[in-house]
Amino acid sequence: MSESTPNPYDAGEPLPSEQGFRPPDEAYRVATPDFGPEHDPLVNPAVQGFSGWTYRVGGVLRRGWSQLLVIFALTHLLPTVVFGVLLVAGVIAGGGFDLSILGRSDMAEELIATLLATVAAYVVVVLLLQMLGYAAATHLATRQAAGLPVTVGEAMRYGLRRMLGLTLWHVLAYLLVGLGVVAVAACCVQIASLIGVIPVLLVGGYLMLVIALLGPAFLFERGSPLRRSSTLLHNAFWPTTGRLLLLGLTLFAGSVIERMLSAIGTAVVPPGDTAMAVAMTGATTLLGAVIEIPLTMVLFSGILITYAERRGAEDTVSTRRLVDELAAR
Repeated sequence: MSESTPNPYDAGEPLPSEQGFRPPDEAYRVATPDFGPEHDPLVNPAVQGFSGWTYRVGGVLRRGWSQLLVIFALTHLLPTVVFGVLLVAGVIAGGGFDLSILGRSDMAEELIATLLATVAAYVVVVLLLQMLGYAAATHLATRQAAGLPVTVGEAMRYGLRRMLGLTLWHVLAYLLVGLGVVAVAACCVQIASLIGVIPVLLVGGYLMLVIALLGPAFLFERGSPLRRSSTLLHNAFWPTTGRLLLLGLTLFAGSVIERMLSAIGTAVVPPGDTAMAVAMTGATTLLGAVIEIPLTMVLFSGILITYAERRGAEDTVSTRRLVDELAAR
């Protein structure tokens, strides 16, 4: 799609001045002409295909990269760094993991309790805040696409209202994915059997695709987001899968970066130097989180546009309608 294509939500004219108060949204809508669905900033029509999808993903970033950067720094970078440092400090203080205790029933139960407590802490410290950021970014990006005024503070307040429900649905989704993978692994994987790992990877990848659109399905529609995510995927399985797999490369890239930084940090820390180990872990975790922020922004933009594209394929949906759906829920 050419950059010269007229954008109905960026007409080049100044928005109505607030001057101490904010006009209603309709005032901004009247000031921005609508050039039709082929130029909708979020909903990609089928005729524009992959090129229209990539253009709109870039459009989300072009319009609000600075605000999205602030949101994801506050809700992704800080919680990840804090949790990572606390986790490593706890492991070091406890003398590390000794796998030999798994043979002792009393210690195995203690280890399981510790792992469950760690998962619960991760949900509260990291996942809950990440869902706040995701909801806030969705609110901000959708209103910006419609040419409506929005601030980071307003977006964060919206995220606060939606983060609990979004977190609960994601925890449920991850549990279902985990159970599915474990069930397949119990049936297929044998010791030293590489072939048995393939079904596990396929099932795990498929289930991740099924839940990929859970976030926007919850925020825009609320009802049965897991089922809606699956329905939207299967209504156009291969095009949607192709887009999601491309976005999945950002997750893979982030994982590779994390492993490389972790390996470097481990190599430079002298054995037994606890303070140095904690400091290096904090530094590598911080650097990895900083590098992952732009990847997270690309992933967020791609998920939002993929969801809007699928909604537009099954019904007459526009950016303005998506804004109204967010405001009504």
